[in-house]
Amino acid sequence: MDFSAEKNATLDEKGRVVLPADYKNEMGGSIPGGQLAIELDPYEKCLNIYPLAVWEEQLAFLKSKLNRNNREQSRLLDLIYRNFKVIQVPDSCRMNLPNNFLEKVSIKKDVVFVGQGERIRLWDVGEYEAYLGAGEGYGELFGKYFGNSEEA
Repeated sequence: MDFSAEKNATLDEKGRVVLPADYKNEMGGSIPGGQLAIELDPYEKCLNIYPLAVWEEQLAFLKSKLNRNNREQSRLLDLIYRNFKVIQVPDSCRMNLPNNFLEKVSIKKDVVFVGQGERIRLWDVGEYEAYLGAGEGYGELFGKYFGNSEEA
């Protein structure tokens, strides 16, 4: 899976949103096992959505780096587990997102899905526009990491 592009959507009055068909098609036309993992992004004000198999790999990686017998690392594990939830997704792909997650990232009604490789990010439209406006743009960052080096 290699999710890409942006898709706008709207939450209904119950906090549900339909996963765009392009992303569903990227997963083979249906959500594998009928479940997705929703994570509060640790850096940005958005939600990360993962196919369950991808999330399980991510979670196994995170757990392999931490020692739950170390107080600080045990606390981080608590926070990791507190900040994700596996949700059931019906065939209609109308996802019922956790209200407390929506509140934490200020998602109210209008949202944008953004594909980012093996995950999909879900933003409030206003938060996403602010995120895009902060810092360097695409051209500057691309040049910084992939452009020609002037160093001899």
